[in-house]
Amino acid sequence: MKNRRRHMAACLLAAMTTLVCGCNIATPVAYAIAGPGKVKKATSLDEERSYVIFIDDPSSKVASRRLRGEIATTAQEALLKRGVVKNMIDGRSAFIAASGERYGERLSVQEIGQSVKADVVIYALLTQFTLGEDIGTYRPSATLQVKLIESSTGDRIWPPDVDTMYPLVVTMPQRPGMTPSTVSELQKAQQELAEYSGMALAQMFYDVEVTRSNRRP
Repeated sequence: MKNRRRHMAACLLAAMTTLVCGCNIATPVAYAIAGPGKVKKATSLDEERSYVIFIDDPSSKVASRRLRGEIATTAQEALLKRGVVKNMIDGRSAFIAASGERYGERLSVQEIGQSVKADVVIYALLTQFTLGEDIGTYRPSATLQVKLIESSTGDRIWPPDVDTMYPLVVTMPQRPGMTPSTVSELQKAQQELAEYSGMALAQMFYDVEVTRSNRRP
């Protein structure tokens, strides 16, 4: 009888906590009670259409195009492996197309998509790519602004609001004592962040278990 009362009291306390604290606190309380769940996909892709990933970096947030290529390659391989899409055009072809100019100006996202014969461009603008905001810290993170563009028309498919892009924030788990101290260590750390970011980009388009997700909703 005592155990039953204790169980009921615990349940009542959990319910009161959820009601009083509001939605910002309710989620971790529910997670603790219900156990692991899923990070829901941000949007869906049409498996019958062809896609190309273009990682744009006009302000040079990364040291080399190789790292941008690694983000795209990791993402496209994950999407194919999960069966999210059937036809992915290599993102490196988008980089080659983007390196060209038309009348002295950069090609538009629509033109890049058309040049590689992709139905849709998964466009990701890289706005942050860092191993640590402060000297001596090692907290790798990246931020990409994502949208889907119809190659034939240049119209935005997603997000529907023409003035917004989806903010993908990626933060790798902090590892004390792992601050890179040599050029090779720095390059390896950047490579890991690029791969981690690419996986997070792919995970925007399918549900992932919380414990395995590289992104958070």
